[in-house]
Amino acid sequence: MLNFQTSLDRDGFVKIPSFVSSSFVSLLQHSVDIAIETRCSPFFRDLSDDQDGSFLSDIWSSFFVSKFPVDYIPDQVPFLISTLMRCPSVILLQDTWFRRTSSCTVSIPWHHDQSIEGPFFSVWISLTDIPFGSSLRFVRGSHKTGLRYLPSSFFQTDSSNDEVNAMESFYREFHYSDSPDYQRHFVPIPPDLETNDCYDIVSVPTSSGDIIVFNGLTLHSLPSNNVDTCGFVLRWISVDSVVSPYSNDVQIASKFLNVSLNAGHPVNDNFFRKYDF
Repeated sequence: MLNFQTSLDRDGFVKIPSFVSSSFVSLLQHSVDIAIETRCSPFFRDLSDDQDGSFLSDIWSSFFVSKFPVDYIPDQVPFLISTLMRCPSVILLQDTWFRRTSSCTVSIPWHHDQSIEGPFFSVWISLTDIPFGSSLRFVRGSHKTGLRYLPSSFFQTDSSNDEVNAMESFYREFHYSDSPDYQRHFVPIPPDLETNDCYDIVSVPTSSGDIIVFNGLTLHSLPSNNVDTCGFVLRWISVDSVVSPYSNDVQIASKFLNVSLNAGHPVNDNFFRKYDF
């Protein structure tokens, strides 16, 4: 465990092989199938450019999909996060998933997750083998820069949601604002990120059942796809983490989940599962 913690602290991410059993992977795969079949969640999205179903995603399927299993969290994950986060109490903030076909040309652009200030880890559970070239990529150590990044298009005043693709429109829904204070808080993703040797980009291929734990502030992306892939993500925070004033998550969650969240305050609504160790 110490080696995992050291890697996560240093690099901002760590892969733990064969952490989830094949039977649990099958359970999650089937759960994603149900979410796609019903499409009842207000967060369900087709993120493919031509809306052909090559890139589907959802948030909080566990809440909105009636047939979603209650026990969808691998037993050992909460304790793992508590240990890696060095927090005796951790909170499940969100579940989400991404399913992409081999024809998917859409990538998830470089970003980090800034809806929370304070401890914020994601657990990517690979439900399929995801080879090099289609797997999650990270900028090693980028969680330690002290900067808050957004895509460069967010700083272009002539852009509108009608002019961007489905992926960026989705991202803007949760993170965009034209407030001067907001734009002073963030900086654009470096335009030379993928060509400048100063940035150590690491692609992390996975097998089914592997997990990747990463810090929310670690820059990460998903390139376009050449195989069928699926990943299930659990996002975790501590009892001391607070809702960022620089995201739209409060309004969105309050509207669709009927929960009480306040910018600058901890997440303490009973909707969110808390685990004590």
